[in-house]
Amino acid sequence: MRKKINYLALIAVLFVSCEEYYNPDMDVVSGLLVVESHLTNDTKQNFVKLSMTRDFYSTNEKEKVTGANVELVEVGGQSTNGVESSTGNFTFPGTPVPGKKYLLRITYQQNVFESEAVVMPPVPSIDTLYTKHHIEKTYRTDSYGALVSVETPGREIYIDAPISTELKYYRFSWTAILQWVYYPPIVLDSIPPYTPPSWYGWVKKYDKGSFNLAGPKEFSVSDKVLNHPILSLAYDSQLYLDSVPQIPAGWIVILDQYGITKDSYDFHEKLNKQFSAEGSLFDPVLTQVYGNIHCTNDPSKIVLGFFDLNSYRQYRYFMILGSGDDKLVHQRRLNRYIDIPNSGYEIETPPEFWENNY
Repeated sequence: MRKKINYLALIAVLFVSCEEYYNPDMDVVSGLLVVESHLTNDTKQNFVKLSMTRDFYSTNEKEKVTGANVELVEVGGQSTNGVESSTGNFTFPGTPVPGKKYLLRITYQQNVFESEAVVMPPVPSIDTLYTKHHIEKTYRTDSYGALVSVETPGREIYIDAPISTELKYYRFSWTAILQWVYYPPIVLDSIPPYTPPSWYGWVKKYDKGSFNLAGPKEFSVSDKVLNHPILSLAYDSQLYLDSVPQIPAGWIVILDQYGITKDSYDFHEKLNKQFSAEGSLFDPVLTQVYGNIHCTNDPSKIVLGFFDLNSYRQYRYFMILGSGDDKLVHQRRLNRYIDIPNSGYEIETPPEFWENNY
């Protein structure tokens, strides 16, 4: 017995003597230029944002990009200088024209960075927007900490869109505004009884998922994007409201559609894979996501970012989802494009953007 104890003690000593803590030697990399760009045929969406990366160990404030010059260059045509609205943030007074080719040029600290030349796609369109019954499955933890499945019936909103030689790829984003009405109780102790005015309120639900991309299926010869899902909304609108007395009064669904290039499609698809990575052996790593911008005077310089040139169109619809019966679903396209605040309410008179079921 004593001999076995001696052997165990010796093994323990060997393990302890061999233990080393690994401290990785991470290279200190100087700040890299980061370019975030979004250019469309809508001046409200056109911007270029410049920033710098920081090394892993840095605790200093993020370096600002000052003194840069940004140009939108039409190949074979004129260039437009960006207007710096704040440090490193640029906007453009005009818009690119579908069918013409453009590149982005940035001059900063005696370096010139240029994107690949990109053709502005035609303005996109959808053929049809429609809904189907759908049960969304999610998971939550119960009072014991166990995962339980939750099924929420509702409507899935789909679109069909054309595919042409000039435009084969799309990106979508959406905003859904739930209208609600509140009828305050009658004041009975007044003479005569007083009926307070109604409240007309709204809340917004935003697209917070991955990039919603659409394009032709591999090896497909179809001339359409068919049955492409956009968003799902529950029949029970009370799930989105704070109070039971708030009565749902229909949805305003705003659909932003972008016509994009194949390179933009591939870039955002790689980002989707990056965002959804869970740390497994075969997950993509950040260095696999390359942009389309380079330094013309020093190819060894790395710049992070993508020159994203999109065509754009917005659609709006008013919807009553019903409760599962297709005959109860009401849908119509809107031709008003009024700005809608994030949330709020108005008393007695509905807000300007308010929609009714007629």
